Amino acid sequence: MNTKLRKKRIPDLFIHLLYLIFFTSLIFSFRAVSSISIGAILLAGITTNNRSAISSLLQKNSRNLFLAGCILLFLLQIIAILYTNNMHIGWINMRIKTGLLITPLAICCSAYINTDTQKKLLFHCCLILFTATLYCLYISFLNYRETNDSSIFFYHALVNPLGQHAVYFSLLIVIGFIFLLESIRKIKLIFLQGFHIFLIIYFSFFLFLLSSKLVIVFYLFYLVYYFITLLQKNKINQKAITGLFILCIALVSLVFAVRNPISERFYEIIKGDIKIVTQSKFDKGDYFNGLQFRLLQWKFVGEILKENNRWWPGVSPGDSQDLLNEKYISKNMYTGDPESGSRGYLIYNTHNQFLETLLQNGIIGLVVLLIICFSLLKMAVQKKSRMTSFVVLLLFAWLFTESAFETQYGILIFTFFPLFFNAGKK
Repeated sequence: MNTKLRKKRIPDLFIHLLYLIFFTSLIFSFRAVSSISIGAILLAGITTNNRSAISSLLQKNSRNLFLAGCILLFLLQIIAILYTNNMHIGWINMRIKTGLLITPLAICCSAYINTDTQKKLLFHCCLILFTATLYCLYISFLNYRETNDSSIFFYHALVNPLGQHAVYFSLLIVIGFIFLLESIRKIKLIFLQGFHIFLIIYFSFFLFLLSSKLVIVFYLFYLVYYFITLLQKNKINQKAITGLFILCIALVSLVFAVRNPISERFYEIIKGDIKIVTQSKFDKGDYFNGLQFRLLQWKFVGEILKENNRWWPGVSPGDSQDLLNEKYISKNMYTGDPESGSRGYLIYNTHNQFLETLLQNGIIGLVVLLIICFSLLKMAVQKKSRMTSFVVLLLFAWLFTESAFETQYGILIFTFFPLFFNAGKK
């Protein structure tokens, strides 16, 4: 190996290792390690010899529009400190939102990601995911032997050994699932054929155990689209594909037809009376399902911004939760039990990033968030990659059901994966 090639491979191996550390920390929920590793990737990208990657930051493209939007949204958090009443929470929020700045820069400044390195990293990511899920099932089986409580195999309890959030972890699983299926479509198997197919089935099984309504619906949407596009090809066994599709539909229908913790989460939405959101007051014993609660947030955010006359600048990240809590109290909603330590609805944000940004940073912040979303959509169209397109669609849907930017972990997922898939070039 000549000296020039050796000098190039050493930093590449180091950056590859940093990405592996990042994926491991993201999956196993080592939050501090995730932040450190993404910072190290940024530093490595700046210091290694990739002037073309850094100079590309000055070009006009959808990736840089996304980066500019993230920087603007971060700057709004700094400005909001000037008019917040809760300075302490305002500074905490600004520290959390630094991910909007660092993560996109880390990917944009790195010339390491191409088609081959992306494939290798996703291969390792799937193996790490497989290891993590096996660990969760193992711990759940041990706990089940002691308690005989089957609920520990579902939702948050299943990934509690990792300190994970079921919805966030579902996003990682479905990204791995899409990568594996797209590899089959391109006839570029990453693993041995048997193990590759096993992982697809296994990830599907684990995804249903996690019971995230949003991700399961998206998974089914993608699966239907995948089979339809396969059937349009002339070079495949259409009878076999049709049979496999019917089998998948039958299995999914069976899951929802039988009463179980997965189907109960969907039935819960149907059972709720949507008219409850129109009430001006509630009883402390009133229960709100996911749909009812999110509809209430649309009402509450509008009332808070109108009462405080803060439609344009927002009420600031420091004050947003305090004002929401005041609204919960004024509406006589459940606020917890001091003896058990429960705080009821007082710990809940809007569970919608568009609403959360509107509440915190006003119409100005919402416009910036829409610019970020537009840049991602443009990025997916220009990339002409199904993988990128479906990841972007998944993240869009996620913003409507979670306040993804209120945790560093959520910001990492949202800002890392679109740029990671978009960066892949030959």
